[in-house]
Amino acid sequence: MKKVSIFALALLLSTNAMAGENVENKNISISNSCNISKDVTKDALNLADVIELAMCNNPTTRQAWLSTKVGETAYKRTLGSYLPQISASAEYSKSNSKDYTVEPTGEVIRKGADAGLSLSWLLYDFGKRESNVEKTFQSMNSMNFQYNNTLQQVAYNTIVAYYDALSSVEELAALKANEDANLKSFELASKKFELGMSSKADTLQAETAYAQAQLQVTKQEQVVKVANAKLASYLGLPPSQEIKLSQTFADTTDELISKSVDEIVRIAMLKRPDLQAKAAAVKASYANVRSASATYFPTISAFGSKSWYDDEPDSHNLDRDRDSWALGVKVTMPIFTGFENTYSLRNAKYQYAADKEELKQLEQDVELSVVTAYNGYKTSVKALSIAKKLFESAVENEKVALGSFRAGKGDIISLMEAQSKLLSARQELISAQYGLYTAKIALLKSAGELSLKNLGEFK
Repeated sequence: MKKVSIFALALLLSTNAMAGENVENKNISISNSCNISKDVTKDALNLADVIELAMCNNPTTRQAWLSTKVGETAYKRTLGSYLPQISASAEYSKSNSKDYTVEPTGEVIRKGADAGLSLSWLLYDFGKRESNVEKTFQSMNSMNFQYNNTLQQVAYNTIVAYYDALSSVEELAALKANEDANLKSFELASKKFELGMSSKADTLQAETAYAQAQLQVTKQEQVVKVANAKLASYLGLPPSQEIKLSQTFADTTDELISKSVDEIVRIAMLKRPDLQAKAAAVKASYANVRSASATYFPTISAFGSKSWYDDEPDSHNLDRDRDSWALGVKVTMPIFTGFENTYSLRNAKYQYAADKEELKQLEQDVELSVVTAYNGYKTSVKALSIAKKLFESAVENEKVALGSFRAGKGDIISLMEAQSKLLSARQELISAQYGLYTAKIALLKSAGELSLKNLGEFK
């Protein structure tokens, strides 16, 4: 595949524009020829690779980018309302008429050509034009911020899917280790039974535990395949595409994590792209209200025209050339529009009120998401610490139980219980480790700070 160096471009997951500012977002771009240097069918992908693939190949990111182009062209189109409108026309005609006063046939044929230029220029419309331009400008900003939000969401989903895929593989390894341990226990119990050192019941117990371990491995293999398919989907690849992963982690900076939850909420209110998008949409709605209000007032326009007309001479008329011109100012005042203006203004006001309420709801949702992510991160830190201690204890417990069973001092039930607890502790440790990575990413996203800077180095 082709080499690229666009990871920084693709992951531009945050914007410097403050919520509600009239700043066109130019911080984000996706290359039209966006491919990764690694072959996904052969090479192992690290975290940076999968993020870049998602930015390049996920249809959602491309769709969001195209939406920004729609907003940009709409804005530029409305800027044309400040310029005069000029049109040209040309016509050649031939006409036939009957005039019985004319001898000998009464037939009169006339040929002629005319051409003209016309100009119209809106001079003043009591703010409607300015309001329409402001509306499209804010709509463009809203689409740009939505693009930012889409990139952050795709990156977040991809990172989580990457961690899920890695954790599913690690859990499969843990289950296979448990399967091996249960196999050894079964073999040991069988040997002790042959030597008359244990009962048949112990052998059967060990055999059942081994079969259960095999079943768990089989089920987890399916989980690994599903996690792989989910990640492939985020990368814009066929779900059946097998992906090799190398274990890398984002060394997230502690600058944001060290702040209080109230400080993070304030940061989110300023930097969350979805909030910025909705704030811009509210401004667009207000501009639409002003535009609808201006329809009650007259418009003042300048106009001008120039025309030429030339009759070709024939047997019945002389050659006639005519030209004319006109310049003037026109005032147009709406008198009655079938209540269209009334209901347009009412609709614009309702939409503006609805958008403001939606912004308030979104602000509450953002605050809740920050608090949830913050508490989730703090809980994940504690959970990982406890999981490490639990795993260390379970390892020692399994060693003691196995030693006792070999020495004939313990029974198979105690050994299987110790092995089960070791498996559970290993699974809890895996879950806690990847849970902490995911919690960090979730906290960054909730604050609108999911960027290359805050992800830090990939290790």
